[in-house]
Amino acid sequence: MIETRPYAAEDQEDFLTLYRACLRHYDIPPATAEQEERILALLASGRHMSCLLAHDGARPVGFATWALTFPAGAGVALYMKEIFVTGAARGTGAGRALLAGLLDIAQAEGCVRFDWQTDGDNKNGQAFYTAINAPEKAKKTYRIMAAEFQDFIDRLT
Repeated sequence: MIETRPYAAEDQEDFLTLYRACLRHYDIPPATAEQEERILALLASGRHMSCLLAHDGARPVGFATWALTFPAGAGVALYMKEIFVTGAARGTGAGRALLAGLLDIAQAEGCVRFDWQTDGDNKNGQAFYTAINAPEKAKKTYRIMAAEFQDFIDRLT
């Protein structure tokens, strides 16, 4: 049975196992030790971002990262940045459990909505959201990579 729980310091190894699998899944080079330490420190501090983990018994099978944001109309929204389920755990209900867990958090936090995006080429993710009848909204995403920060700042000033 899939169970979810908020990230806690004792979950470091489980989280890193899942995080590394997520990077491999998206063909992203491994994070450096410094990058991993920064993410773990931010998660432990409860500042900026939060994480919900999914386990099947003792086995970590997925995670979702999220933050509260505004404005969401006149209220606050829960924004899910990432949801990842290991290949072996897809179809077991782990993704559904993570989304339900985030919705529970959104309700407890008094959020007026729950937002997320998926990459345009993420056909598996889109098929999952279609299968659960998630309401789709038309939005455009803009992204500036770190190597482009200064050039962009220079264009703004």
